[in-house]
Amino acid sequence: MICIYERFENLDEAKKHAILNAGFRIFGEYGYSKASIEDMVKEAGISKGSLFYYFGSKKNYFLFLYEYAANMMKQLVDGPGEDRISSYLDKTDFFERLEDIKNRKMKMTILHPYMGDFIKKAPFEAAKDVYKDIQLINQRLAHERITDFFDNLDVYKFKDGVDPYMVLQLISWCSEGVVNQIQLKNLISQKDKNTELDYNEVIQLYDKYVDMIKRNFYKEEYL
Repeated sequence: MICIYERFENLDEAKKHAILNAGFRIFGEYGYSKASIEDMVKEAGISKGSLFYYFGSKKNYFLFLYEYAANMMKQLVDGPGEDRISSYLDKTDFFERLEDIKNRKMKMTILHPYMGDFIKKAPFEAAKDVYKDIQLINQRLAHERITDFFDNLDVYKFKDGVDPYMVLQLISWCSEGVVNQIQLKNLISQKDKNTELDYNEVIQLYDKYVDMIKRNFYKEEYL
């Protein structure tokens, strides 16, 4: 990312933050398709030509922001505790660890609201220009994280014959399904495919499914 966007990386910190925050706010509020480059450059205090000089295209700008936010999220989740061990790894229970990661991600949406709004929506961006790229990034990030997630985990809590890796994959599919379900509900009820996704509704439904999965795959004594 640094090599490709070297012109942007060489800017002073204040200017970089202005460009990042403008993108996070506008993309986060309007989504990829409806986001206006004119609004973003006005808010960032730069020209349209400068933005394309740094990123080449609206698509590259969006994907850069997504990778940047993902790296910030990773730093938050992996933040070392007093023992220099990632705090979420202090939890050895599968579902407690999963919940800890979710809460850390939600914490970032509070600490960095523009980035938070962006990262809540960007993984589910359906615009054809960036959809495949987002899916590939999501797959790569998930692959990178899976080994760390299972380190020192109490897998004995699962019922005999249950594969924890498959449970994690099931939960991943579940999260995607929850988003699709709510998007479909919005489409049917409001007949507007651009209706904003209710992130709190997604989390509430996701939590219900995760609880159901836990009750079906954990041994009775650990429920």
